Amino acid sequence: MYKLEIFCNPEQQMLVQSVLHESGVDKIGNYDHCWAIGSVMGSHRALEGSNPVFGSKGEVENYKLLKIEINVSTEQVRPIVEALKERLGWEEPLVNVFKLYNIEFDL
Repeated sequence: MYKLEIFCNPEQQMLVQSVLHESGVDKIGNYDHCWAIGSVMGSHRALEGSNPVFGSKGEVENYKLLKIEINVSTEQVRPIVEALKERLGWEEPLVNVFKLYNIEFDL
């Protein structure tokens, strides 16, 4: 089992949730639409050779982001990450993948 940590602009929340729901990874038992969402601040500075979706090259940009977290099985990681990269439209999407050890504790 893995945890995906997906960062997106607040206006992309429904897009990310659609990708997760359409893939069927949002289910826990008899429930669906199961994920955690939190607000964070993001920052970047676009360097030479970049093609920023927003902001200016050479300037530090600070902005609100959402972090959507969801647990997925091993075989679901790559297809979900690839679908998110395609649908988000960012030059460098931020999706972190963490291995979970819940099974070792019967969780």
